[in-house]
Order: sequence, then structure tokens, then C-alpha cells
Amino acid sequence: MPSSPIDVLSRHLEHVTLTDATVDLPTLTEVLDAVPDPRCRRGRRYRLGPLLALALLAVLSGATSLVQITRFIAGYDPDTRTRLGLPPSMRLAASTLGRLLARLDGDAFDAATCGYVAALTACQPPETTTNTRTPLLGLAVDGKTLRGSRTSSGAVHLLAAIRHDTQTVLAQRQVEAKSNEIPAFTPLLRDLDLTGMVITADALHTQHDHARHIAAVGGHYLFIVKGNQPTLLRRLKALPWREAILNDRTDEQGHGRREIRRMKICTARPGLPFPHAVQAIQIKRRRTDRRTGKTTIVTIYAITSLPPGRITHAQLAALIRGHWSIEALHHIRDVTYREDACRARTGAAPRVLASLRNLAIGLARLLGWTNIAAATDHYRSHPADGFQLLGLTT
Repeated sequence: MPSSPIDVLSRHLEHVTLTDATVDLPTLTEVLDAVPDPRCRRGRRYRLGPLLALALLAVLSGATSLVQITRFIAGYDPDTRTRLGLPPSMRLAASTLGRLLARLDGDAFDAATCGYVAALTACQPPETTTNTRTPLLGLAVDGKTLRGSRTSSGAVHLLAAIRHDTQTVLAQRQVEAKSNEIPAFTPLLRDLDLTGMVITADALHTQHDHARHIAAVGGHYLFIVKGNQPTLLRRLKALPWREAILNDRTDEQGHGRREIRRMKICTARPGLPFPHAVQAIQIKRRRTDRRTGKTTIVTIYAITSLPPGRITHAQLAALIRGHWSIEALHHIRDVTYREDACRARTGAAPRVLASLRNLAIGLARLLGWTNIAAATDHYRSHPADGFQLLGLTT
């Protein structure tokens, strides 16, 4: 086993600078082999960990369905399968793999894969900064419906927490049937160390209990405020924004549009009806479509527990924009991996496949890939690089 998976991964992209610290982390095969096996001992033909590891390599290479995953696995040479502890000749059917994934413990699988990614992310070198205070990291919380899945109560809905900077998923939880994301928010974050973290979320999660939990465990929050908190929204709109100075302005162009964002900050007045809120934020977003010439202006309000001066105004604006990195992750899963078109429907299979996509995207990001479609092309054409993820080559 290599002394550090980071050391091995760094060979894929020579221009990527990764930490040179020797960190003794388990290989992916070992991590996935620790997931509880739902099968009876009698009749097991394939070890669970190596099989899931090969499935991950298939996803990393662009496989978007169970049929494509099994084709990738069948295409690996017998010597590779033998080194992984699998039979040299395999006739794995997509239906067989689907039944296995459907019976897996989704919570245990997410705990194993998210924990592995978190360990790899912790090996990344910290950003250089002149600020003597501990740097703050953004952690975005949002949900996504797997539209191709089907259960007795509808499609599977997953709630996830991802880091703004690396787009890696640190926690994921399936929302219970006949419920919504709100009750799943606190359990999602319960096992994470939120020290030095700023939790960003949309208006659905602007809830008093969420704010209290984050503050109690040493984190900070940055929440969008909309009509589901009418009293708070009314108080925010009544603040003296006309007299407030402009704290940050950005002018960006891309994707056929120009967007100007202006941010103003008010120190929250006493009696603002939300726990631990000490600053109120107004963002005016002016967006012009270059093709049609149409301009739209939107005003957004937010609150945060970050005290004045804890971070710069530019960093605060970056945290607000950084929340949408989770939307970018969902977009990649839908466009590159065609997640909504996937017809894995039963049991935990939809959730496990979504977790494999999260893991593949997270590993690619940690390697320095900025284009995930290009990463899938690379690993499909260079399978030896994928085998390095399993510790098979040095």
C-alpha cells in the first residue's frame, strides 16, 4: 500500500501541487470493503470492497448507468481482478449489481466515502494568508431529488454538505419519505467538526433551531432570508440601506451574460428576531443577457452570525457566491453523468450511485481537474491512472 494516496494521485496531473506529508490513509478498496455486506456468506462470489472500487473507477471513467458500469468491470483484465481478490473471469449482470446496491446500507456507505474524502481534503496544503486568525471555510448545504428513482412515496431526495473550495461532499443524508429537508439538517451536520466553518444555506434552512445548533458547536452561519420568515424579512427591508455604504462590488462576464453585484452590510439592530444574527446583508444583482439585451435586477437579503471584522467584505461576498458551488455539483451530476436519466430505482441503489458520482467528482477536483467531462475522458483512455486510486500500481 502506498504511504499516501495523495502522493499517488499527484502523478496524474504534474502541474497540481499537493501536500508532501506522509499520511497513512487506507486505500479506497479497504475503505469500501469496510461497508457492511448485506449478502449471506454462502454463495458470495465477489468481494464487496473490490467490486465497489471497480464500480467507482467505471463512474470516474464516465459510466452513467448500471449497464455501463458492469461493462467497464467486465472489460478489466483478469490479472487486475485477481490482484483485487476477485475471480479472474467475471460475468456480472447489471441486474445482479443493481440488487446488491439496493441492499447496501446507504448511511454506512456515505459515512465511509465522505470520511475518506474528508481525510484526503485535510491533506491539502492550507491557503497562505496574512490574517493571524483561523481561516474560515464555506460549507454549503442543499438538497437534490434523484428524478429517475422511484419509491412508494416518490423520488429519492438527498441532502448534502459540500466544501465551497474543493467541491467535495463531507456528509450526505437521505430525506425521509413524507418529510422535507428541514428535519434532516441537524442530523446531517451532527458528526462534522464545524469549528472554523461557515454554513451557507438557502432560505428553506433559515430556521431558529438550525442557527442555535451551528452556534452551539462552534460554527457560523450565513443564511438567505425570504418570505418563509416574514417578520425577519420585513425587519431587514426596513434597515437604512440608502444610508449604508457600498461594501463590495463585483462585475463578472460569462455564459453569455454580465452580472454586477453590489453588497451592503448593516450591523444588526438589537431585537432582530433571529438567534445569534449580528450582521444583515443586502445584495443587489444586476444581470444583463448579452444575446437579448434584457436586464433584470434582484435584491437578496441575508443574515450571518459572523461578527464585524471577522473576515473582509470581499471574503463575505465570496462566501455568498460560493454557496452555489453545490448547484454546480448537481449540474455536473445531471449533465455529465445524466443522473436524472438513470433508472436505478429500488432500495439504496439510487443513493449509492449518487454517492459514487460525488466521490468521483471529489477525487477529480482534488487532483486539480477543472473540467469533469475532460477528467472522465482521461480515465477512460488511461485506466492505469484509475488503478492508482486503488493502490494497485506505484
